[in-house]
Amino acid sequence: TTSIIHSQKSKQEQRETRTRWPSNMTRTSVNEDNISTDTNPRDEQTIQQEIESLELSDPDLQTESHGTWRNSNAHEQNSFRIEISEKKELSLYGEKKLATTKPPIFHFVPLKMGGNGRTHVSTFESSLLLEEVGGLDSLLSMTDKFYTKVFADANIDKFIRSHDDPHGRRFATWIHQKLGGPGQLWDKDRSGRPNKPVQVAGGHHVTVHDRSSAHVAAWYSPKRPKSEVGRHFNLDECRIWMRLHFWAMREAGLPELSPSFVDYYVRFIGHFVRVYETTAPMFARDSYRWSADPANIQRYIANGNVMSDVLGLTFGGATEQIPQDESEDFDWPYYEYVE
Repeated sequence: TTSIIHSQKSKQEQRETRTRWPSNMTRTSVNEDNISTDTNPRDEQTIQQEIESLELSDPDLQTESHGTWRNSNAHEQNSFRIEISEKKELSLYGEKKLATTKPPIFHFVPLKMGGNGRTHVSTFESSLLLEEVGGLDSLLSMTDKFYTKVFADANIDKFIRSHDDPHGRRFATWIHQKLGGPGQLWDKDRSGRPNKPVQVAGGHHVTVHDRSSAHVAAWYSPKRPKSEVGRHFNLDECRIWMRLHFWAMREAGLPELSPSFVDYYVRFIGHFVRVYETTAPMFARDSYRWSADPANIQRYIANGNVMSDVLGLTFGGATEQIPQDESEDFDWPYYEYVE
């Protein structure tokens, strides 16, 4: 078995991978002072160019925008269906779950990458993990709890233009579709959104219709201080976002329902958080561990929902807060198997 708490590589393997970056990813330079060097455009044309540039920079965003989401082949799905059906460890779509008092059986499911190794692909195994935790209803519970926490955290809430949008449902249907849930729910949600521009900082407008445009709208949120408008997400903000999200996952009870799902999902977020900040993935496991200690949550609430322990840290200071074998493990979250 494996654990998302610590990587499975030996110290020697960690030293050997110290200078490597995944071949399927491009590593960008780290801003050691955690100071944004992004430009601050002032008109809709330039904002639209930022949306297009962001989409071109990330293969996952491209596949989502153009409706080219991929799933594993039918033969692979059928083979796995037969295997787990015989073991009776998991339930399948259309079956009733077996009544049992035994704890869930852990099974490692690797992230499947397509698009020359850079695009997440759902598999039959990932769809089964989704079913293990209860499907869309459980995801909605998690994402609704998450946005309640986001709205109460001033450092993250400033990226949210309005609380009136159905943020929780949109996030839940995106996860559902990304993991291979039936119904293409996120695509259906997008097709039903009003094609109406929303006003952002400086009186400019953005039509939010996918993740690329949503990210840029967050950068230009009218709730951000003028000096921050247009700045992309920093590492500290990504760490706060992940801590809040995994805390909400705990409160929704998903770890008790399926440790296998949680193990996969932390790696899943580790992959997708890269679009916010390229150094953020290595902090995903630590962000999950944060909410396991009630004292961390108590300090956070007592401090007015401010995570002072991460705000403003340089990259070097941030890496000192996580295990060395995680800060030097550039193969995670793309392990294909574990011992």
